[in-house]
Amino acid sequence: MHNSRIRLVWLATVNYLRLRTVNKLYIWENRAFYLGVLPDMSEHRLGGAALCLGIDRPFQVLESESDAWQTCRSVLAPPGCMHEINLGGAPMAVLFLEPESEHYRIVRDAMQGGEWQCLYSLTHEATALSIVSELYLQVYDADSAYSLLDRIIDPQQLAPDINRSLDTRIKRVVQLIKEDISQSYSVEELAERVNLSPTRLVHLFKEQTGVPVRRFRQWNRMKAVVACVAGGGTLTDAALNAGFSDSAHFSRAFRNMFGLKPSFVFNRSAELTIFIGR
Repeated sequence: MHNSRIRLVWLATVNYLRLRTVNKLYIWENRAFYLGVLPDMSEHRLGGAALCLGIDRPFQVLESESDAWQTCRSVLAPPGCMHEINLGGAPMAVLFLEPESEHYRIVRDAMQGGEWQCLYSLTHEATALSIVSELYLQVYDADSAYSLLDRIIDPQQLAPDINRSLDTRIKRVVQLIKEDISQSYSVEELAERVNLSPTRLVHLFKEQTGVPVRRFRQWNRMKAVVACVAGGGTLTDAALNAGFSDSAHFSRAFRNMFGLKPSFVFNRSAELTIFIGR
């Protein structure tokens, strides 16, 4: 009986540790979410926005305009913001949001401080940390995880009441990019489609989304590659189908955007579970 109890405790401990060591990546149409251990991220800028939360301890952020590391438990890296992150081997939750979405604007307004471009200290940080800890320790399907993340993104359910929206011409450009991510429309072609001058389109797109057209397109291509690989496709085929010239092109773009080698994500299938949501 004593040995049986020891075995049950041992199995429970193994299962607990297994859940902690298997990293998770959730992908939906309008957001993505990573949970797990990450290496330190070298200097990079994102095509979207990223809300980073230290699951069980603080981490450090260095912005390109600053010479001092900031220690925090939550940071929002806006689209296009150059920064690096020192995690020290600790688990991290990273919520990626579309830069043109209302949810990004809500999260941005909920951050309490920041000297340069990154914003720090989510107003409901304690609640958010509790939620990501739960998601890290347990396995949730994509729909359940999405609902829990809504409590972090929009705890007061503000989104339906917000009337701010993109200029209709920028909405159309976003739609064109997302409809066929392999299509490399030039700025001139996109401008002609929406009756704007190329100069005006460049300015208006960056003003409303936070990133240039090319960076936004690359962001969506990255998401498509990850979704394709998660569905069983090869990395090479996924990269080519998304519009990258070859796998080397994709690898450079991935490292520049996330500060990580793609091999860290795609060569660790035994340690990463990917969930594709609706």
